[in-house]
Amino acid sequence: MASKKKIYLVETSPDNFTTYNTWPECQAKVQGQSYAYAAGFTYAEALQRLKAGKKKFAAAKARGWDPTQKKTTNTKASTKVEPKPTEGLTSDCGTHGNPGPCEYQVTDLDGKVLDHKHLGIHTNNYAELAGIGAMIKQALKMGETILWTDSKIAMIWIRSAKLGENVREKEAIMAMILAIRKLLEENPQLKLKKWDTKNWGQIPSDFGRK
Repeated sequence: MASKKKIYLVETSPDNFTTYNTWPECQAKVQGQSYAYAAGFTYAEALQRLKAGKKKFAAAKARGWDPTQKKTTNTKASTKVEPKPTEGLTSDCGTHGNPGPCEYQVTDLDGKVLDHKHLGIHTNNYAELAGIGAMIKQALKMGETILWTDSKIAMIWIRSAKLGENVREKEAIMAMILAIRKLLEENPQLKLKKWDTKNWGQIPSDFGRK
């Protein structure tokens, strides 16, 4: 026995209804619009559901529910931007190829270079971690506590102490991760944070090669 097919009913204007035989057709009509619509196996069933839905919607609005209010509030919350940092040190790396000749530098928030080193031929991730390690040591010398990096993957690795199977220079990178974790554990005043490049611009220690 063949299964019944639904019909889709859309109220395009007060008491003016259009029927569609498939959901994609109905969806194309209602998307981005405020039309009431419903589905049923008969015209009468679809009409009954549409009217019931409209009644329920009207009752909710009468109780003070605004279907747009929550969306607006969430949008504002999601777009809240933290102010640009005013304290701390930053580190970043520069590479020519991956792997390739690479270097790191550590700076203050004004871009003053406090430490810089050429590392030879390594991957970008190796250089990022080397820079973070050097930044921690520089912070301990200067009494700084806030450390900034724009490398999301470096922060994930440091927090998890786990690497994927295909990571290059795996042993050397893990050794740096463990050394960084040890320094952070021994110095709980240090806070490693992610630089928000999208909202704050390039990190001050950036080599300007992007």
